[in-house]
Amino acid sequence: MNLARLRRRAAQGYWAEAVTHAVSPALGIMAAYFIMALFGFGTPWAFAGASLLTLLALGFGLSRLRRPDKAAIDRRIERASGLRHRPLAMLEDTPENDGPLTAAIWQIHQFRLAASLRNARSGRVFVDAVARDPLGLRALLLLLLLAGAIIAGPQAIPRIAGAFALPEWPFPGPAVNAWITPPAYAGAPPLVLQPGQTYPVLAGSSVTVIVDGPAHPPALILGAKPLAFGTLAQNSFRSDFVLTATAALRVGPWWHPLASWHFQVSPPSSPDITLAKPFIFNRQLVLNWQAKDRYGVESLTAALIPVGHPHAAPELFTLAITGPDPRNVSGVARPDIGDSPFAGLPVSLVLTARNLAGAARSTVPFTITLPPPTWHDKTALALAALRQNLALTPNKPAAGAALDSLARHPLSQITAAADVQMAALAAALNANQISAADAGSLLDGLAHQVELGPDYQPARALAAAALALEQALAQAAQSGKPIEPSRLQNLMAAMQAALAQHLQALRPEDVRPDGSNAMNPGDLNDLAEQIAADEAAGQTAKANAELHQLEQILSALQSAKPMSAAAAARNAVANQAAQDLAKMTQGESALLDQTNQGMAAPAAQAALQGQLASTRQKLGKAGIALPGLDAAAAAMGTAQNALGRQDVTSAMAAEGGAIEGLQKAAAALAASSQGFSFDASGQAGAATDSLENGTNGGPDENATRNLLPSAGDPAGAIQQQIIKNDSNPMLPESTHQYYHRLLNADAP
Repeated sequence: MNLARLRRRAAQGYWAEAVTHAVSPALGIMAAYFIMALFGFGTPWAFAGASLLTLLALGFGLSRLRRPDKAAIDRRIERASGLRHRPLAMLEDTPENDGPLTAAIWQIHQFRLAASLRNARSGRVFVDAVARDPLGLRALLLLLLLAGAIIAGPQAIPRIAGAFALPEWPFPGPAVNAWITPPAYAGAPPLVLQPGQTYPVLAGSSVTVIVDGPAHPPALILGAKPLAFGTLAQNSFRSDFVLTATAALRVGPWWHPLASWHFQVSPPSSPDITLAKPFIFNRQLVLNWQAKDRYGVESLTAALIPVGHPHAAPELFTLAITGPDPRNVSGVARPDIGDSPFAGLPVSLVLTARNLAGAARSTVPFTITLPPPTWHDKTALALAALRQNLALTPNKPAAGAALDSLARHPLSQITAAADVQMAALAAALNANQISAADAGSLLDGLAHQVELGPDYQPARALAAAALALEQALAQAAQSGKPIEPSRLQNLMAAMQAALAQHLQALRPEDVRPDGSNAMNPGDLNDLAEQIAADEAAGQTAKANAELHQLEQILSALQSAKPMSAAAAARNAVANQAAQDLAKMTQGESALLDQTNQGMAAPAAQAALQGQLASTRQKLGKAGIALPGLDAAAAAMGTAQNALGRQDVTSAMAAEGGAIEGLQKAAAALAASSQGFSFDASGQAGAATDSLENGTNGGPDENATRNLLPSAGDPAGAIQQQIIKNDSNPMLPESTHQYYHRLLNADAP
C-alpha cells in the first residue's frame, strides 16, 4: 500500500475518533432531553436549556481537539498493523558510516522494512465506550428510550414536535389564533385550539387560522400540502379550510414552527335502525320501526323492490318522523299499498334511515307478498297489468302498442273520455314523449276511472271534500285555535253534497225524492262538531282520537262500491247478527257479574244460549260462518251445567270463554264487513285480509285494529262498527251511552 495514502487514511480515522469523543457529551445531553420529551416533560424552555448545555458541551469538546502530527499518525499505523520497533521511523533514518558494505547492508534493511509494511493498516475507528463510560450510562439511556417510546405510543410524534419548539422569548413570534368548527349536523360549538395538542374531529370540520404581526404570511402546511393565507388586514392573515383526512397542521418554518396541531379525522357514524317483521292489513303495509342516531335522524324511506327484477324502479314511501328528540325516534307507519304497481308480486322491503350528516343505513331485506289488485272490471284489470309490466320492464313502445290495442278493443264497456285518454297515452308512449313513471301514474288513474265508471268524478269530489274537512280539523288541533263554526258548516255542507252524489252514483235506489240519501249524515255532523268542541275545550287527545275515527269513516265512504242484491241481503243478515252478538256479549257479561255475586240462574244462561242458536241459524242460511261461535256455544253449555251444580268457579271460567268466543265472532264479522267471498261449498270467508292471522304473518292484535266500515253499505257498516265497539264490556258507562246515542240517531 502507498505509504502516503496509508498515512492519510490513518489521519482520517484519528480525526473521526477525536470528533466522536468531543461530541459524545453533547449527544448524550440531547438524547436525555429526547427521552424526557417522550415521557411528556419536554417544553420550549426545557428545549432551550438542553440546547444551551449541548452547545457548551460541544464547544468544550471541540476546543480540546488537536491536529495529529506525523509521529502520532505513524504510531497509529504501527499499532493497527502490529509492527514493532517503529519501522516507519527507520524508513527515514540514514546510516552514520559511509561505505559500500554499509550502504549494501542498509539497503537490504530498507527492503525488509518496506516488505513488512505491505500489509500495514490504517486502523478502524474505535470509540472505546467502555473506557469513556465506566458506569454504563449508555445502556440506561437505551432502556429509557425504549420505555418512553412504549409509554408515549401514538402521542410520541406530537410530544417530540412540541418539545423541540423554541420559546417565544427572547424571540417573540407572530400571534397565532386557531379554532375548529364542527359540522352543523354535530350541533357542537367551535373549539379554540391549543398548540401542540391532538384533536379527534369529524370529517367536514372547518379550521380557521389567523396570524397577526408578520409583514408576510408564514408557511401553513397541512400534512404535506401547503395552504395559502388570505390577507385579513395589514400584518394580519387568515386561512380557512375543511378537514377530510387525518393530518398534522403546522404554522411557520420547520425549524421554528409558530404552532402545530394533529387532527384525527373520522367520518360521521350511521344511524341504528331496526324494523320488526312487517305485515299487511287492510291493504296497508304495517311498519313498526325504531331509529337512533347521535346527530338526529333526518329521513326514513321504505323501498319496495320486486323480487327477481333488480333493475325495476323501486316504489318509495317517505315515513314521517315524530317525537321530541330526533336522535331517538320510533313509530308505526301504515303506507297504503292498494295501488302499488307490484300488486300480487313478492317484493323485497328495505327501510333506510339517513341522518343529518348524510350517512345512511338500511335494514335487512324482508320479503313480503303484496295483495293482488282489487279491480273487477276487465279493462281496469288489463290496465293494471300494463302498468305492472311497464314498472317491471320499462319498454314504452311495447306498452304503447298494447294500450293502443286495448283502446281499440276494450274488454268491457268504458266511457268515451276513458277511451280517448287511453289512445292519447298510447300515442305518447309510442313517441317516447312521457316517462315510464308518469305513464304508470296515468295508467293507475285510468284503471280507477274505468272501475268506478259514473262514480269517478263524484268519488274524486268526495275525496277532495273529505280531505279539506280533515285538514281543517287537524290544523285546528295542532294550532290550538278552534275552527270557526261557519267554516265548519261550509266544509260539512260541501262534504255532504259530494257524499250524496257519490251514493247516488253507487245506489240510486237509496236516494229519496227530496235528494237526500238514506244514510243520515247526522252522525258525521255530530262527530265533526264534537271534534271542534273538544278542540275548543283543550281536550287534544280526545279530539285526535275522534279525528282518527272520522278519517276512517270518510275513507270507507270514499271506497264504497256498488253492492248486488244478494250481497245486500247477506249484509243485512250480518248487520243484524252484529247487533245480536253485541247484545249477547253484554248479557253474558252481566251474567258473569251475577255469577260472581252468587245470584246467577241456569235459565239466564239457557236464554242466551237460545239466542246464540237463533243467530247461528240465520248466519248459516246466509252462508256466513264465523270463528268463535262454536266455542261460545260449548262454553255456554258448560256454564249452564256448572250453574246447575252451583259450581261458581267453573261457571265463571266458562262464561269468560263464552264472552271471548262472542267477541272473536264479532271481530271477524266486523273485519269481513267489506263483503264476503263464497266458495263452491257456500262457505263464507272474509274478502279482506284474514282476521285469525294477519296477511304475511301479521299478529291478531294488529289484524283487529283500525277496522274500516264496509265499502258496500257505508251506513250499515258504520253502525256495525259502533255495535262492535259497544260490545266491549270493559268500556266505561259514558262510552256505552255515547254509542247508544249514535245507534238510535235515526230512530223516530
